[in-house]
Amino acid sequence: MLDGVSLDQLRIFVAAADEGSFSAASRRLKRTQSAVSESIANLEAQLAVTLFDRSARYPQLTTQGTVLLADARTVVGAVD
Repeated sequence: MLDGVSLDQLRIFVAAADEGSFSAASRRLKRTQSAVSESIANLEAQLAVTLFDRSARYPQLTTQGTVLLADARTVVGAVD
């Protein structure tokens, strides 16, 4: 499932999930909010899944996002 996904994409995804918003993740990662949003959108397109439900004020993980989060934490943790 993670073929072709970069470590940077996974770090951004984990930060967005942990922080509860793309703007908070951008502050934590010292990047622009648009860079975080674009990275998440590219990751979703690459995997052909929706990772966040953006219908509310703050993005919520979808079922697919929750599954990916567990794998992403494992990969990022192993690298760190």
